[in-house]
Amino acid sequence: MEKRNLEDPNSKEFKLHLPRIYDYLWIAEDGMKMQGYNGSQLWDTAFAIQAIISTNLYEEYGPTLKKAHGYIKDSQVLEDCAEDLDFYYHRISKGAWTLSTADHGWPISDCTAEGLKAALLLSKIQPRTVLGSY
Repeated sequence: MEKRNLEDPNSKEFKLHLPRIYDYLWIAEDGMKMQGYNGSQLWDTAFAIQAIISTNLYEEYGPTLKKAHGYIKDSQVLEDCAEDLDFYYHRISKGAWTLSTADHGWPISDCTAEGLKAALLLSKIQPRTVLGSY
């Protein structure tokens, strides 16, 4: 199997990475900053869902839970990242959750656990609350 040259500045893969640079690198008043993740959105959303549901006030938070449900669904990784996982030192991603977004692509065990827990908790609520229109 021929490996793609991911460093070729004319390759599709390289060009798709360019707009995402600002998710990870930026200039602050004291110089350049870098982060390894593009946020902690899944982590934060999963815990917010758990907190709201633990209050038994989910009817009052219906619009919030609906948006959170959509985010949990949209942030689950649906495909493995690479064609050749061993070559790229990557593990299976499909079905997992990351710390932030599905675009991040690297599964994290505790984030997957919290994402799954949030999804399961949401599945126990009346569908009209979580899926209904607001």
